[in-house]
Amino acid sequence: MTGAPITTVLLDVNETLTDLGPLEGWMRERSLPAGSASAWLAAVLRDGFAASLVGLPIGFGPLGETALRDLAAGVDDSAPLDAAAVDAMLEELPSAVGALPAHDDVAPGIRRMIAEGLGVSTLTNGSTRVAQGLLERLGLSREGVATLSVDGTRTWKPHPEAYLGACDRLGSMPEQTALVACHPWDVLGAQRAGLVGVWLPRGRTWPTGYPEPDRTIAALTDLVDAL
Repeated sequence: MTGAPITTVLLDVNETLTDLGPLEGWMRERSLPAGSASAWLAAVLRDGFAASLVGLPIGFGPLGETALRDLAAGVDDSAPLDAAAVDAMLEELPSAVGALPAHDDVAPGIRRMIAEGLGVSTLTNGSTRVAQGLLERLGLSREGVATLSVDGTRTWKPHPEAYLGACDRLGSMPEQTALVACHPWDVLGAQRAGLVGVWLPRGRTWPTGYPEPDRTIAALTDLVDAL
């Protein structure tokens, strides 16, 4: 694929940059079943996508609380979670999500992008606080990486306006902007909006029937070469 040179990179946050493993451990320690972290995020995204589809502004946080309550309600009746335990989990959830570590390739990958002169920004359906905290822990908070979010709006990713709005705020042309994500739906949304979609699988399979991603990389450190 050829075209205008890429000047700006948008990075998805949840699971693309962050490792959900510790959240799974946190949930298991609180008697939730195996697979709860992935199920929780999937439920939040499902309800957020539906709200976006009908034009309803919605926040990631409230949907996260609802999804956690649903998970807790589904625990085996032989060892149900009481209301106090659920309330405690809800209180701790933002900190648990905010403390998720980065994958090993994230810091060196972002540093390489910056060294190549690329503009870099995160773009998440969740809170910018998660991305800001992650960059702080990686020592990248003073490196000029922007943190954008569509949380609380009616156009969550993969709505085209999520990507086009980010380009507008960053002053970049869509065709000169790449979106990196592990979620195929995110890559697809970016490509439909006219951006360059870069898939970083993180163990996932590309869905049958989706058009191929513009680029596929094995690690974030490979992005500069792929572009």
